[in-house]
Order: sequence, then C-alpha cells, then structure tokens
Amino acid sequence: MQRGILLLAYFFFFINSCAQLAESRGQYPFVHYTPKDGLVNSRVRKAYQDSKGRMYFLTYGGLSVFDGARFNNYTTQQGLANDLVNDILEVGNDSLLVATNSGFYLNVLVKGKIGKLKMGRETLPVINQFYRTEKGEIFLSSDNGLFLLKNEKIIELDVSSLPGNGQAFPYLGDISGSDNYIAISTNELKGHQGLYLYDIKNNRICDALPDARVYLLGKDRDNNIWISTSEKLLILDSIALAKGKISLVPPVHGYHQAKDYSTPNVAFDRGCIWFIHRNEDYRNEDIHRIEENGSLLKIPLPEQATSSDIKNVLIDRENSIWICNDGEGIFKIISSPLRIFQNPLGQSMQSQTDNVYYVNDITWYNTNNYKLFRKSDKKLEQFTCNVKQAPVVFYEGPGLLMAADYRNIYEASFTHQRFISFRKIISLSDPDYFGNTQILENGKTILSGQKNTVCIWQNRQAVLRLPVSNNDGVEKIFLGKDNWVWFAKRHTGIDVYSMHPENSSQYLLPVYRFSREQLNGSIRSFVIDKTGLIWVGTRENGLTAYRQNGNSLNQLYHFTISNGLNDNFVTSLACDSLNNIIAGTQTGLDRIICEGNLYRIENLTKSNDFFAYIKKVWVDADNQAYALTNTGVILQIAPPSQDKEKKYTPELLLEEIRVNGKSVPTDKRNFPHKENNINFIVAAPSFVDEKRVAFSYLLEGSGNKNWSDTSSVNSVINLTNLSAGNYTLKVKAFFPSTSYAPAELSYSFEITPPWWQTVLFRLVVASLVMGLLILGSRYYYNRKLVSQRRLLEKQQAIEKERTRIATDMHDDLGAGLSRIKFLSQSLANKDINDQTSKTALEKITDYSDEMTEKMGEIIWALNEKNDTLADLVAYTRSYAVEYLANHNIECKAYTPLNLPATFIPGELRRNIFLAVKECLHNVVKHANASEVNFSVELNGVIQIIIHDNGKGIDWNNRRLSGNGLQNIEKRMNEIKGKVGFINEHGTKVFLSVPLAL
Repeated sequence: MQRGILLLAYFFFFINSCAQLAESRGQYPFVHYTPKDGLVNSRVRKAYQDSKGRMYFLTYGGLSVFDGARFNNYTTQQGLANDLVNDILEVGNDSLLVATNSGFYLNVLVKGKIGKLKMGRETLPVINQFYRTEKGEIFLSSDNGLFLLKNEKIIELDVSSLPGNGQAFPYLGDISGSDNYIAISTNELKGHQGLYLYDIKNNRICDALPDARVYLLGKDRDNNIWISTSEKLLILDSIALAKGKISLVPPVHGYHQAKDYSTPNVAFDRGCIWFIHRNEDYRNEDIHRIEENGSLLKIPLPEQATSSDIKNVLIDRENSIWICNDGEGIFKIISSPLRIFQNPLGQSMQSQTDNVYYVNDITWYNTNNYKLFRKSDKKLEQFTCNVKQAPVVFYEGPGLLMAADYRNIYEASFTHQRFISFRKIISLSDPDYFGNTQILENGKTILSGQKNTVCIWQNRQAVLRLPVSNNDGVEKIFLGKDNWVWFAKRHTGIDVYSMHPENSSQYLLPVYRFSREQLNGSIRSFVIDKTGLIWVGTRENGLTAYRQNGNSLNQLYHFTISNGLNDNFVTSLACDSLNNIIAGTQTGLDRIICEGNLYRIENLTKSNDFFAYIKKVWVDADNQAYALTNTGVILQIAPPSQDKEKKYTPELLLEEIRVNGKSVPTDKRNFPHKENNINFIVAAPSFVDEKRVAFSYLLEGSGNKNWSDTSSVNSVINLTNLSAGNYTLKVKAFFPSTSYAPAELSYSFEITPPWWQTVLFRLVVASLVMGLLILGSRYYYNRKLVSQRRLLEKQQAIEKERTRIATDMHDDLGAGLSRIKFLSQSLANKDINDQTSKTALEKITDYSDEMTEKMGEIIWALNEKNDTLADLVAYTRSYAVEYLANHNIECKAYTPLNLPATFIPGELRRNIFLAVKECLHNVVKHANASEVNFSVELNGVIQIIIHDNGKGIDWNNRRLSGNGLQNIEKRMNEIKGKVGFINEHGTKVFLSVPLAL
C-alpha cells in the first residue's frame, strides 16, 4: 500500500462532505512552534527531515534541529558560516551538508557537531540549493552559477550562455532534474525570472525560457518537474525534456484540476500532491490534497497561517504537515486518525446531538431541539415528527420506523417525507421505564430492558418477562452468535440466553450465568469481538477481556489508567472489522489495536488535547469508527493502517553524551574512573504528540534489575558516581498516542578503574605481599630453627649433664654405699655380743641395700640412654616381676613383643615408673594378694594395667592419712595422664599416658 493511501487513512474522511456529516469542516489538531518553544528564529525558510526522522528548520537566524524532545540550535556562535541558512542535504549516517548565505565555506553537521568542509580553496560561491541526481552526483545552484561537488571539491560548470540582463551574477535558485538534464530557476534577487535547462553530459545550457517568471517547485514521485507561474501550475513535458527541450504542459490525470492554482508551495508525496491554496486575493485559504485519481481533500489552515508568508510545506514520514512561515514560525497539522465535528449537522443547525442509532450504513441522530436527522451514504436528511420530544430510533425496515422514549414505543410508516407521524404501540406506567431496546424479528418481536424486567413483546403484548434484581439494571443487550442474547447487568453479572422464536413463552432460555465475582467491577459497557473474546467495561476498574470456558470467564487482558487507558470508567464499547476495540470513557476515546495476540492502546482524544464524556461509540460498514460526546460532538476515527511494510517506525536515538557536564562523542565506550558522572540524552523522533513520548531505562551491571518509571523527563538519563565496571544501558521509548511498538536502544560502556584498582596493580601488590610473606615466613622459620637448635643444644647439654651426674653417682656414691655395706656386713659377721650394735649393723646393711636400689632407679631415670619406650617397658616389667617375687607374689607379665624406639623424656619415664612402683607397693602392703597380672598396651597411649587378686580397696574405710593413691594421681596429672581404680576380683589399676608413637 502506498504512502498516499496511508495518508488517506488519516485524512480522507470528508471527501463527499454533503453525504457524510453535512457541509461541516471538521477540526484538525495543529501545533504552533515559535522561539518560545525553542525554535532558533521565527522566520523559517524551509523544513527538512533526515533518514532517522529528525526535523531540520532553516531560518534567517540559524539552524534548528528538532528530535521530538528538544530543539538543538546552531548559529555562527556554534560554527555556522552565516546565520541565514539556505539549504541542507543528508550525505551519510548522521552527516549533512549545510549551505549558508556565505561565500566562505560549506558547513557539515556530523553527529550533532558543526564543522567546516575543507574545499581546497579560499572562497566559495554563495550556495542556494543542493540537488542530488539519481546517480548520487551533487549539484549546487548559487549566486555565481552552477557547480558540481565532487571529492570535496567544487567544480564550476559552464552556464556562460545564461542571459545576464545587466546583472553581475546569474543568481540561480531552485534546482531539480531528470536523467541527464537539470532545470534551474533564478532566485528573488533576479525576480524569479527565467527557467533554464542544463545538459549534464555536454556541460552547457541547452534550452531556456529567459523571460518567464516562474517558481521551480520540485519533482514529484513520478519524476514530473512542477513549475508555478503567477496563475498556473504546470509541469515540464517529459518527452521534450528527454530531448533537452523545455515545454510547459498542464498536470495530467487527477492533478489536472490544479492547473489554475496560484501557489508557490507544493509538497510531493507518494500518489498525491499537497498545495497551499490561495484565494483571489492571494490569501492562504486551506491545504488541498489531490490524489492521482482526482480525489480532493481540503484541510483548513490555522487562523495565524492564513495571512502569513508561507515559505515551504513538508509532509513528514508520519504524514504530518509542516508549514514554514516567514515570521510566524512553524505550524504542524497532526496526522491524527481523529477528526472532530463540533457541529456535525451543519452550521445552520445550532443544535446538539443527543442520541445516535446506526445500522446497515444508516445513521439516525436525535437533537436537543427534538429534530431527527438521517444520514446515508448519499445524503443527510432532516425530519420533524408529531411527538413533542422526538423518540430515539432503534429500527428501520422496509417502510417501517420504530422508536422509543422513556415510557413508550412507537412505530411509523417511513417514506422519506419530511414529517414522520409516530403512533404509540406500547406504553409503561410509572415507575417502570424503557432502557435498552432491540428488534429480534423484522419489527415483529421487540426485546426491551426495563427497570426490573427484561421483556419480549409480540403484537404489542409482553409474552415473556424475566425478572431483574431490584436496583440492578441491564446496561447492554448484545445479540451474539449461535442465536444467543447476552444481558450485561450493572451489579449482578452477565446472563446468557438462547432464543427460541417458535415458542413465545420460552422465547429466551438460560444458557450461562457469570456472577459478579468473576468480573473486575461494575459493568457499564459490553461487546464481543470477532474472535469471541468478551470485553467488559466497568465503572471503576477499566476494561477487561475474557475468554469463556463453559460456566467461567478466564481473564486475558486488563487495561486501566496504569497501562495507558484514558480513564477507568468505560462508558461504551465497539469492535471494528479488524478486531480493534473502540473504547469510550468518561474523559475521552481510546482504540485498543489488535496486533496478533497482543493489544496496544492508542489514545485518540488525549493526543489531540480533546477531553469529553463519550456517550456512545459505533463502527460503520466502511470500518470508520464514530463516537458521540455528552455535548453533541461527533468524533470520527480513521481505521489504523494495515500497510506493515511501509509503516513508519521511529528510531530511538542516542543524541548526546555528557561526561561531567562536557559533551563527548556518542561512539565513546571507555571512560576513566574520574569520568563517572554521565548524562545520556536520547530522543525518538515522532511528532504525533511528541510531548507524551515516554522513556524508561535499565542499567545492567549496576545491580538494579528494575526498569525506571516511564517519563518524558527520562529523555535525559543521569547516571552519577558510577563504580568501575562494565555496563549496558538499555532504553525504551513508548508512544502512547500512536500504535507504534516501543523503540529500543542499547549502549555498552566501561568505567575503567583507577590505577590502584587495576589488575596489573593488584598483581604487583599480590606479588609484593607474597614476597613479604615468603620473606617473613623464612625469617620466622629461621628464628624458629635457631630457637629449636638452641633448645636442642640446651636439652643435649641437660642430657649430657644428667648422664654425667648418673655416672658420678654410680661411680662415687655407688662405690661408697657398696663399701659401707661391705664393712657393715663384715662387722655383723663377727661375734658381737652387744645385741644393740648387731641390730644397728643389720639396719645399716638394709639401708645400704635400699639406698643402692633407689640410687639405681635414679641413675636409670637420669641416663639419656634409657629414654625410649622399649627401655621403659622392659625396666618396669623387670622391676615388677622381681619386686613381687621378693614378696612371694606371683607376677604374670604381658607386654608387646615388638616395642618401638619412641623417645620418652626422663621426667616422663620417672613418673610412670614411680606410679607403677607405688601401685606394686600397695599390692604388697595392703592387698594380701598371691598373684598380680601386669600388662602393657599401646594404642595411641601407653596403658599399664596392674590387676591383683587381693581383697580390693575398701573405699569406705580407707585411711585418710594415706598418701599412696594421691601420689599416683598427682604423678599422672603431672604428665597429663589418667589413673583409674576398679574392684574386680581384687584391685585393677589403669595407668594411661598419651604418647606419640
């Protein structure tokens, strides 16, 4: 579908105005931009749109770039060669040539920055207009002649045959062309006199109309070059043009009707042409849109534009009309699908529409002055009737008209006479009244909703009454498929009945009942769409779509103010043939557009700053939707475009990046750690209610996984005090006033860490720390080794000293004790009569033996050669056997056969031995035992078990003064051992000492 048809879908509501809504001029919303809104200057010469959708306005005071969110202005202060901007041309991605009224240099606008185009020459001609051929060559018209821009050089072309008329320069202005020929006119400095044809191949002027006063308007989509004279619109004959000749002929096809127009402003669109139409006094009157097939659409101009000097007209990609004025700024006529008829029944009828009935391309209007109007596809008719307050029509059939008021139903013979005579056929008595009324069978069966009843009327009689709960009401009677009738009730839910015309008393039989609990709120409107989806509008909770599943309703969609609906009070619903839902609310009109399995809200009235209570909505056979407000205004809504391929979709643009308040290139991706306060300025160039475009963003990498609230303020995204790391900024633009899908943008960047947080620095620090740890460890272990060496040396010295003491004791004390023993025995063996002396000698001998024995034990404990586990076990076992044998007690010893040579310090050996010795002494002294079992076990500890068969320990009668057991416990505690005593057929003693085997 061509863009001309797209535009027709938005504007072509009123081509046959008399047959539609009387001869009434509907309102088109427009917006006026001036310097107050940010425009650089009110004298606007031309509008231009680039491939990304931005609008450029060339003024006498600079260049304004409008992206929908803001105006960015450029003057000589920003680098323009001159504030008077003549033309602009896009030559690359975000790259444009800018020609000012200066002969110094050409400007370039690259990614929002003004620069100079280096041309290799000191001065340039004053360039008035660019023209790019189909081959991509760029020609320049200038005050000084015609030039070619090639490889950043300006090449002067031969136009020497142009008549000078005494002028120093040719002052070339508008330029256009086709194939190998370029048409050129002169500018205002030469009074727009002369039309010339340049031959590109031969580099010469090949034909001319030097005396013609013309405006070269440009080229349409069919490659026709349009010319305007003082009273005519003409085109260059294509056949003559191909031969290098100028021949002016009237426009062809449907454009022929514009041949007598007088206008210097034309905009070319696909399949149509737009004109600023002027009256006989050369006053701007309105905009004419002529299609190739001849269809004419007239759009009234804003009052301020009718008397202004219009310099240029542009139709943008959204089919909005931009009108550039010399002094009045810019007017934008919005390409809204909505058209507003404040007085739909004609200016002569100062009446308000109260009710509407539509069926089969016929619309009946009731007014507040009690008149009836009937609109068909051919004409609008006005009627009066015999009823003081004209009833509301609810049925028109062959020759029959039916209508109802609060308490009566009427019928009338209808023959299109200006007077309708209604006759009353059904009346209700107070307090009953009629609500919704439907015809079920060609005017024979009437279905009516009343105060507390739903009735079926046949032959003026009520044949069936279905009660309605008290204080409830039937808000909507809907005739659905399968011969079902749906009753949407305000408070108690929805009832579904099947129709059975063959039985009057059972005309309606219940099928389903959906309770209020299954619904979102109190019902005020109801419709079933083409797919069977049930749409319910409520008083307080918006609009909900349900899918029926037997006796239940499954909610699929829910629309409220929070997700874009005008208002939560939905007053009326309708469905068009494209399955879009038209929703009237108490504040305006919305369209819920079906896109596959998804729906998108289009705010029809809010985007046009129109707010009203919608009483009723309906859709005609041409899929044109309508709405009636409570003030009698009729709203007309064009169907949404179905041209998926050609449909314009705005881009989301990253317009500028500011770091710490300074602008940086938008392709910059890495920022030092000090540049962590970043402002991203975005825009989505859509100019249909651009102030309502909302933005939301998510910064991945920040730890926040929630999108920001949608707000137009968010077109400037402020990110402050960002930590070092990798980020991805995701932005979405939402277009609540249009059906555009959200536009998205993604920008990845990195905040580099400071040098002390870099990986290299951390590696260096880690290496230093590791080095220090290694050095510290070496120092610690060296000190420890020194300490251990000293301790070992000390211990060795002690052991050596112990060995020396043991040796000295053995050699010296042992010899002395042996001598004492020998002498005492010698004396004892002599015949000594003194018994006392003899007894003393015997004691000396016994003491000597005892001292020798104890000294042997001390020497054993001191001698370092005995510091092993094997020596301890062997010595202790030997002592136990010998000691017990000396006291006539049998000793059974059990020790391991293989004993490890584990080192045991002398102090430990001594305490273990003395504890064993004390145990054996107690056996001999107190146990009265005849046998002792002595065993040694090794299991992480050395455990010595001494078990006698004596009388055991009498714990109750134990002598408190005895120190034997306390000594054993004390010695075991000193070496961190344990001791246990058990009476078990004698006494069983456990000596346990931890030992690293």
